Amino acid sequence: MALVSLGFFLNVTLADEAGDTTSMSVKILGADIDTASTNAATWMAELDPLTSASIIGYSVGEKFGEDASFLGDAGSEIENMANIVAKIDHPDPKKTHTFRIPAADIGIFVATSGPNKNVVDGLNADVVAFLGLYETTGAIAQISDGETLVDSAVGPPVVAPFVRGKRRHRGSKVG
Repeated sequence: MALVSLGFFLNVTLADEAGDTTSMSVKILGADIDTASTNAATWMAELDPLTSASIIGYSVGEKFGEDASFLGDAGSEIENMANIVAKIDHPDPKKTHTFRIPAADIGIFVATSGPNKNVVDGLNADVVAFLGLYETTGAIAQISDGETLVDSAVGPPVVAPFVRGKRRHRGSKVG
């Protein structure tokens, strides 16, 4: 099993006179991202006379998926979430963001049984590495408003983006 290209896609956001928005998604053909982007521009140009809404944004990308059917690890349930709260790099030191990790691996919690089974370990290397992707210095991802997390610093005082984390169970209609 491996992640393979499933092709390119175009997501278009349209707005009406009241400012209400809707999205359209379409598979776009192309041998590479440049050709797909050209075809996406052509597609949007052909859509324009068909709608009185305004195209206010779009994205073109390549979708990847497993080349074989598979299931998650034994015991994994997407309803069991790890909610990880982290400090946002912002003048208000109380501003935080909550990351929701579905089917949280037992290894990121303080213990495998007892009350600490539900507490995320903020010093876990995988948790630290994940939050590091959002830290201001060297960020490769941003939170919804273009924000980043505070940088980890060795103290005193010790500063880390991690604030707290708990296991939560989210309701599900599938199981």
